[in-house]
Amino acid sequence: MKIAIIGAGLGGLACALECERLGIIPDVFERDESVGWPYVCIVHWLHVIHTGKGDLRNYLRDRFNLDLKPINKCTELIMRSPNKQTTIKGDIGYIMRRGKHVDSVENQLYRTLKRTPVHFNRPADYKELSKKYDYVVVATGKETVAKELGVWKSIDMVHLRGGLTYGAFNPTGTTLYFNKKHAGKGFARLGPINSTQAIVGMCYVGDNELEIDRHYKDFLEMEGLESLEFGYKFSIPMWTDGRVNKFQVDNVLLVGRSAGLTERFLGTGAIEALMSGIYAARAMIKGLDYSALVKPLQDHLENISSFRKPFEALDNDGLDRLISAIDTPVIKQLIYNSGLNFIDFLGPIQRQINKVTNILSSKEIET
Repeated sequence: MKIAIIGAGLGGLACALECERLGIIPDVFERDESVGWPYVCIVHWLHVIHTGKGDLRNYLRDRFNLDLKPINKCTELIMRSPNKQTTIKGDIGYIMRRGKHVDSVENQLYRTLKRTPVHFNRPADYKELSKKYDYVVVATGKETVAKELGVWKSIDMVHLRGGLTYGAFNPTGTTLYFNKKHAGKGFARLGPINSTQAIVGMCYVGDNELEIDRHYKDFLEMEGLESLEFGYKFSIPMWTDGRVNKFQVDNVLLVGRSAGLTERFLGTGAIEALMSGIYAARAMIKGLDYSALVKPLQDHLENISSFRKPFEALDNDGLDRLISAIDTPVIKQLIYNSGLNFIDFLGPIQRQINKVTNILSSKEIET
């Protein structure tokens, strides 16, 4: 069996590893000269987003044979609205490094490969490869192929700005900022890499890319972060948040963000990329139904996404009320310590509420 994988990111490398373990050596094509995003980045793997899986690192190791090392545990999560703040402490999750650093998740995966060749500086055309290989896995982190295959539905345009800063930070904590005046429908974040370095970033949702620099400047000023010393700032090209209605078309399989398996509302997608890559390998080699394997991942993300609509409808006063509610002991216990999978329990209910709201709104417009 001949398998080609386009993209040496999380999904592509996880797929290659699982192919190796199942006795097939794929060809991985990567257009860059090495693995990993070109900018410094950290991500947070929060247990609460994946309730039911337990400790995420243990889950990936036990279920998928992926032993990925964090740079730290996350033990403090601060959420701030314009006038309110709440702090959650405990075993919240893990802080993972992304990018070209030697300890990034991408490089950890790459070093685990034993025989699989990764062809760097090799852009690849899925249409040409699909004629030469039994299967082609698209793991580019882009929606281009899904659009060409006619299975992509766009939801939002997302803009990311950030910078590496120096100072004194809690290396096991992170702070999320919600403020309509600077983040709009998105959010901003201060995420320490260690005790002296942190990433200060903003996820802004909208079509006007020209305004993001102004919003980022406003964020730094409003949150009192403009005095931080920046090593450098970075701008990540605008990308589309969306979903696919098919995960496989003929012998082409879509994984990770190429399959729409991200959700910018809570900034999640890395776990789904890893799992979808492994599911793709199992489906191809074991003759399993890839769509059936990966559909629960999409359903989980849809449940997260369902909370977007009510969140985006809040003004700053509403954000203050939300943070105040989260700060109550009962809500903290329910969300972080009860073990209840509230996202997948309440998500389907919220999805139905959103559908009814959309129907009523459309009828109001018609009348």
